[in-house]
Amino acid sequence: MQIRLYIAAELAVGKTVSLTQEQVHYLRHVLRAEPGAELFVFDGKNGEFAAVLSVLGKKDGQLQICRLLRGQPEKRDVRLYFAPLKRDCTEMVVEKATELGVTQIIPVITEYTSVKRVNTDRLRLIATEACEQCRRLDVPEILEPVGLRELLAQQNETMPLLVHLDETGQGKKAADVFDRITSAAFLVGPEGGFSQTERDLIARTSHTAGLDLGERILRAETAAVSALALFMCR
Repeated sequence: MQIRLYIAAELAVGKTVSLTQEQVHYLRHVLRAEPGAELFVFDGKNGEFAAVLSVLGKKDGQLQICRLLRGQPEKRDVRLYFAPLKRDCTEMVVEKATELGVTQIIPVITEYTSVKRVNTDRLRLIATEACEQCRRLDVPEILEPVGLRELLAQQNETMPLLVHLDETGQGKKAADVFDRITSAAFLVGPEGGFSQTERDLIARTSHTAGLDLGERILRAETAAVSALALFMCR
C-alpha cells in the first residue's frame, strides 16, 4: 500500500524531518508501518518525494528524504465560498472541493445560513487527508467564516470572477460563464438560497456572473461539487 503524508516542514533531498505525534500514531497503530518503510511525502511547495521511515517510536518518528518524484505543478486560483451546512455535508464539500483542486475555501454566513459555527481546524485536517489520498501536491487554504456583505465588499476586477450559483433561472450556462477564464471564485448559498436583499447585493457587485446548473433544484453540497467539476474538467 502506498503511504502518502503531508509534511509541514520544507522538504529537500537528503533532509531528515520529524513526524508529528498524530502522524506517528497513524503510522504505528493504523497502518502498522515499521522502520525502513518507504513513504511518499509532499510539503505543498517543492513537489513529491520518496522517503524512508528511519525512526518510529511510541511518540516520535523521523523520515529521511531520498529522491524527488514529481515537481510542484503550477497552482490555479480557484476558490470556493459556501454557506456552512450540517457537519457531515460541510465536511463532504471540503473533501470533494479539495479533490477537485480548489485552492482557497471560505465559509460564508448569509441570512438563511442555519449553521453559524465552523470548526476550521477540523476542515483543514479533512482537506489535508483528501490531498494525501488523491495525490494532490498542495493543501487548500481554509479561512475563518466571513459575512456575505464583507466578502462582496472585497470583490473587484483584480480578483477571480465571482460565480454565484443562481437558483432563479436567470444565470448563464457554464460554457458562457467559463469562456476564456482560468480562475474563478464560486459562491454557493445555503439550503434556503440567498434572500432577495442578498441577490440584489450580488447583482450590484462588480466582476460577478450568475451560473445556471439546470432546471432541477440541487442540494447546496451537490451544487457546489457540480459547479467545480464543470469548471475544473473542461
